[in-house]
Amino acid sequence: MDSEGETPLPPGAPTSSLFEVRHTPHSGRAVFATKDIAADTTVFLGEDLTLDVVLREYRREVCGECFGYDRGRELGVRDNTVGFAYCSEECRNRWRERVGELGVETWKATEKLVKGRSKEDADMVDVGLPRPKAKEIQIAWEGSAGQAALIRIAREGEVARDTNGTGEAVKPTKQHRKAVQKALLQPISPDVLTFCISGILWKYNNPDKWDHVLALADSNTPYHNYDDLRAFVRSYLHMLAVCPLPLLPHITSETIFLLSSRDSHNSFGIRSLEDDGSEFFGYGCWPSASYFNHSCGPNIEKERIGREWHFRAGRQIRVGEELCITYLSGEERKLNRGKRMKTLKGNWGFECGCERCEEV
Repeated sequence: MDSEGETPLPPGAPTSSLFEVRHTPHSGRAVFATKDIAADTTVFLGEDLTLDVVLREYRREVCGECFGYDRGRELGVRDNTVGFAYCSEECRNRWRERVGELGVETWKATEKLVKGRSKEDADMVDVGLPRPKAKEIQIAWEGSAGQAALIRIAREGEVARDTNGTGEAVKPTKQHRKAVQKALLQPISPDVLTFCISGILWKYNNPDKWDHVLALADSNTPYHNYDDLRAFVRSYLHMLAVCPLPLLPHITSETIFLLSSRDSHNSFGIRSLEDDGSEFFGYGCWPSASYFNHSCGPNIEKERIGREWHFRAGRQIRVGEELCITYLSGEERKLNRGKRMKTLKGNWGFECGCERCEEV
């Protein structure tokens, strides 16, 4: 792929002596075996988790670092100031080291805002409701620009600059402070807010890897419904109102939308380890793992171990075969073709043309 005259690998694409990433006419980029691969061979480890969301209702049962789960029992190590629980002190320390001092401060501010108001959160996915169109999404984000500018001035004080082109320092007024209070009084969607905070902190801590996210397949209509879109816009304003000042330059509507547009078709569910279909705890985005396309009859089996995805050959694979995982959960894999199609179209936005589906 990197030789002269050939298309270079996208930033963050997986690499191995067993496979290569190629462009295809039907499904964008895909992974193909470059040699015969024996069954049970470990093909790839996906370690590049960029953002993750543990759903609010599972925060006491699922480790905020390794996603460990003890059959619904509350974990013993809790940090109520940041809103996460951990399976051990070691995991808690690793979490704090990973997010950094600014990250800890950010999660504390977020938890202070959310605490006691989590019942406001609606389900993030309402199947069957219409998705906002690209123009409607643009209008919604543009509609937040005025309030966002006022909040920035209120938070940054005289360091802030006006937006009329003079570049002069602006002293916060009652109007600016009202913009902050207006944002804080809006309904809170904790899971959406977690998504946004997690992605912004990852970008802040890993500026040299942002192009890995930008290289992913995107969607210009990433929001499941209009409530979902409004929740993201509100979360953006909430972040501007409470996050530590050093993070404010990184909190932009463009960045929040980019995270949404890349995560839309590239996220992986975080579930119970002992049963793939038992409990849905949350989700995350591993850019390198996203290059493996879907099949309802996959030749690659995936297993999450802690914060890593392990990909192994589910059977003998011949050179030249596309390496495919399944995007379906354990129970969904058993559905008939029509129901699988509906699930894939609703959740991932494509119609499956794999061998299993074409056989019917």
